[in-house]
Amino acid sequence: MKNYILMIAVALLTSNPSYAQMSLAQTYGTGTVYQSQIVNLSRSGKKIAIMRTQIMPNAADTIFYYNLDYSFWKSIPCPAIAGYTGVFGFGPTAAATSYVCYSSEGLFNTDTFLEAVVTYSPPTGGVAKIYVINENGSLTDSISANALTDFKVHSIAAGVFVATVRSTTGLRIYNLPGTIPCDICDGGGTLGLAKTEVKPYNITTLPTPNPSRDQVKITFSLPDGISQGELKLYDTQGKKIKSFQVDNRFGFIMLDNSELASGMYYYNIEVNGMVSSTQKIVVIK
Repeated sequence: MKNYILMIAVALLTSNPSYAQMSLAQTYGTGTVYQSQIVNLSRSGKKIAIMRTQIMPNAADTIFYYNLDYSFWKSIPCPAIAGYTGVFGFGPTAAATSYVCYSSEGLFNTDTFLEAVVTYSPPTGGVAKIYVINENGSLTDSISANALTDFKVHSIAAGVFVATVRSTTGLRIYNLPGTIPCDICDGGGTLGLAKTEVKPYNITTLPTPNPSRDQVKITFSLPDGISQGELKLYDTQGKKIKSFQVDNRFGFIMLDNSELASGMYYYNIEVNGMVSSTQKIVVIK
């Protein structure tokens, strides 16, 4: 009898196979529409870039970048520019007349900042403006273009890149000092190139105790050959609260929580422009 029941159970299981389905992993923002894209940065690897969709002139906006574990990484504030429509989203769409062209580390200049190429469109038509915006919000370049889709990046040789812009004064070609990785090689308006992604340093960290009341000990191990790094502490809104220089002399740092309010915080360690995975700490009073 037991064997008969077992045979029926097996038959029912095998006759009704289960299939994997999509599952919600994360939600960002409320009360508005958000656009996102995955960017593949030359030093820090793949990140999730997010910004809200907005339609209003002379507007400012912020591009938020998250790690693949959905923890906050960095942001780029896009300033309001008088006479030009604000930043709406990624790529030209019916609802987005200004957009983010590219996010990169070191493609458009030789500093160590994350940067984005952003186009601004006049609300009543006219010549678009293309800006390279650093993560500190500074505008490093301004280019006039006939249309938003006229800015393109091309690989002309191994590790050699140029940007082309169709402007009111003709086609202009700009030599670019850096490189970028790219996984999309369809040649249809995206980057027609493929480069090996640079892997970030393997930096391990551990906070104890966690949660903590007065202080937390953060142990870490920097990569071989690296003597120093910077530990950065953020709140849940992505605002940097504190930063500390760290080295391998002790392999840990005692973080004083006495001035922090109760709540959740995040930290990571940056070495030569590369960032460790983000860890969460909880402060209780």
